Amino acid sequence: MNDRVSLLVPPVTRRRFLQGGVTAAMLTGAGLTPGGRPRAASAQAATPLAMQLGWFANSQMAGDFTAIGKGYFKDAGLDVNIVPGGPSIDPVGVVASGSVPIGNVASIGVLVAGRSRGVPIKAFASAFQRHPFAFFFLRESGIKTPADFAGKTIGIQGTARPLLDAVLAKYQVPRDKVNVIIIGGTTTPLLTKQADVVSGWIINYAQNLPIQGKSDHFLLWDLGIRMYAYTYFTTDQAYGARKDVLTRYISAAARGWLYAKDHPEEAVDFVLKSTSGLDREMEVPTWKVSIPYISSEATRQRGWGYMDPQVWSNLSDTYHALDQIPRKVPADEVMTNEIVLAAKTLKF
Repeated sequence: MNDRVSLLVPPVTRRRFLQGGVTAAMLTGAGLTPGGRPRAASAQAATPLAMQLGWFANSQMAGDFTAIGKGYFKDAGLDVNIVPGGPSIDPVGVVASGSVPIGNVASIGVLVAGRSRGVPIKAFASAFQRHPFAFFFLRESGIKTPADFAGKTIGIQGTARPLLDAVLAKYQVPRDKVNVIIIGGTTTPLLTKQADVVSGWIINYAQNLPIQGKSDHFLLWDLGIRMYAYTYFTTDQAYGARKDVLTRYISAAARGWLYAKDHPEEAVDFVLKSTSGLDREMEVPTWKVSIPYISSEATRQRGWGYMDPQVWSNLSDTYHALDQIPRKVPADEVMTNEIVLAAKTLKF
């Protein structure tokens, strides 16, 4: 049976990218003419810039919405439009096709996978410094370490199979010693005894509410399988053509994330003004539990958005060992801190 995951294998390929080229929409969206020259405009005109999300807009991306609401992007000469994603949206494919100039992915695994297959994409900042993916289990289960997953039924989302496999390999649990079932974004299978362990994001407040006070968890990051979340990326060509736009974007975004950190309820209101169908009573605590993930020792020393190249190298090694990608990807091929350092982003 093929256990490989579509999320880790973006449908866009290098051939498709080269055949389509970088479209005029991509270049003009970044404030460029197709020749790579700055668009003629008055000093007062803002550069339009679209940013494709990998998932639906919610309070977990409060920083960017706050940067819009507070006028930080406008101060930087940018007219930013955040494009929501969803289960049928492949942000890597959208950006590589030229529909929008920059994107944001929930997990950097898709960027490593895309780059390994020749898609010319590069990450230039990460909003979350630790990935909030976790394995949840009831306290009564007797589980103390991932080694105790042996003999258990584990409910995961389809895209999480490589992450589970990485943990099983690290803790020397044979794959045939666990029963894996596919579940949605819910913790209910723990309560119905359908599963002993379920995967999910620790910051998904509404989904985790039913097991609050009854469960424990293993954060993937703490298990040594490390990824970044909500990571910004673009194509190699767009990156080389307009670093100044990306620098202004990240500088303004950092202001938004810091303000959102210090003013969580106001930040959620900015999100709600730009989206529909969200419940403020759920979004406020969702953002509050997300706040610890946007800072690290690296961001306090180097600036918000900074990424450790070793995290990328290690993830590439892990995916290659699991036969999820065709080749290892050097960190400097798929990510850079040049924009963060040039932007001199706020340190927090």
